[in-house]
Amino acid sequence: MVETRILVPIMTEAKPFEALGINGVEKALTQCLDAGYNPLFMPQIADGRILSSANDYIVQNWFATPSVRVTGKSKGGNAVVVYAHVPNYFSNPANIKVARETGLVDGAGKMPLQDFYNLLDLEDSQSVYVVDYNTLLNSESGVIKVSEAMKHPQTIPFLGGQERAEKYLAKHKEFYGKTIGIWHFDDLGHVPQGRPLFVGNNYNNGLDGDNDINNNGGGR
Repeated sequence: MVETRILVPIMTEAKPFEALGINGVEKALTQCLDAGYNPLFMPQIADGRILSSANDYIVQNWFATPSVRVTGKSKGGNAVVVYAHVPNYFSNPANIKVARETGLVDGAGKMPLQDFYNLLDLEDSQSVYVVDYNTLLNSESGVIKVSEAMKHPQTIPFLGGQERAEKYLAKHKEFYGKTIGIWHFDDLGHVPQGRPLFVGNNYNNGLDGDNDINNNGGGR
């Protein structure tokens, strides 16, 4: 018998945690967890915006999330980029600190190989997506037309599904205009390297997968 999964968005009241300045993501995430809250992953932020009006807080502000984009090589040696909206190595602020202290690479943090493999094993095209490295590398990193955004290889994995992406882009066009920034960075190295996913609050800073892991913190 084939098992059918139905994903139902659940409305929840969220509290913003903000730590502007260097190492802000690490600090905001620590504040969030210490206060007993669970940080929202990117699909939850997207769902919140889809259900919101133009003047709502979630629309007027940018957000950092524990969702990650990690570049590395599979066990078979294939270069891939993982978009994960599940608890991961970097959703623990202590590990962000470790990555920072051991040295960032162009703003990306080094992820232990086994943690990267664990994410690959979770690929389900719902919460964890795997994109071919060269496909993403050869795609635009910049501001493009909203009408062309669904064809970009980052859009669906970043937002967590085709249906959600279509609804989100319609809202982005309504809120911010006919263009959207879709940003990524070449993070392929000797070890897996990752960054948290940010979502902006204007046409330029849209789906941001290139921000430093020690960037300003707006974790929610």
